[in-house]
Amino acid sequence: MLDTIFLLFGVVLLLNFIKVLIKSRSPLKKAAFSMMAGVGTLAAASLLAGLLELQLSVNTYTVFVALVLGTPGVILVLLKMFFI
Repeated sequence: MLDTIFLLFGVVLLLNFIKVLIKSRSPLKKAAFSMMAGVGTLAAASLLAGLLELQLSVNTYTVFVALVLGTPGVILVLLKMFFI
C-alpha cells in the first residue's frame, strides 16, 4: 500500500516537472539545473545520513530518482526509507 502511494506521488512530481519544462523558455537549462540540484541533494543526504541514523545507499536507483525527479525525488527516497 505504501509503495503505491510513493509511486503515485513520484508520477505526480514527474508530470508537474514535465509541465514546467513545456511552459518554460529554456527547458534544457531548467532540466540541467534540476538534475544538478537532485544529485547535490543526494550527496548532501548521503553525507548527513550518518547523523540521522539512516542507511542511504547511493546506487543506480537513487541516482536515477535524483536525476529524473530532482530534490523532491531525493526527499521521496528518504521518506520511503524512513517509513519502511
